[in-house]
Amino acid sequence: MTLASYISCLRIVLIVPIIYLLDMGFRSEAASLFNYLAFVLFIVAGLTDYLDGYIARKTDTETQFGALLDLIADKLLVSLVIMWVVFLTADPLIAIPALIIVSRELIISMLRQYVIEKKVKKDLSVSFIGKSKTTIQLIAISMLILSKEVIDIWLLAMIAIWFAALFSLYSLFTYVSEWFKHYLN
Repeated sequence: MTLASYISCLRIVLIVPIIYLLDMGFRSEAASLFNYLAFVLFIVAGLTDYLDGYIARKTDTETQFGALLDLIADKLLVSLVIMWVVFLTADPLIAIPALIIVSRELIISMLRQYVIEKKVKKDLSVSFIGKSKTTIQLIAISMLILSKEVIDIWLLAMIAIWFAALFSLYSLFTYVSEWFKHYLN
């Protein structure tokens, strides 16, 4: 395994303490400390998404395994943390965009699996839209985590998570369009 792959694994490992800290932040008297720690760890996990790719390119150690691990780490981080926030808040204003975001991730995973099983020669690489979608999701989820402590950003967090959901739909549309163009023609 390469250094970049270890960094992707770190992103997966960080999900556990993030969820634990979020849970403690909602149930503990020292909620602020736990929520801020969850926020910091989520930011660190999000930054590893950019660091692993940068290191892989700079050290010329890009591998298919590393790309898959990066993809899985992204989907796990976003999906698990946002679903945990939905569980803790039970807020439909968060649940609906979370459902959109997670559904998009599952549909894309299904299409990628189809490509792998059919052994199609050309793979759909991650696009600028896909990378932007991940960035927007990470920012929105960070704001949701922080909004528990900084009440003034709750409205901004809601706007961000809905924007992330709509951008996820746009990303899904462009990905599916590209998929149809390459694989069904």
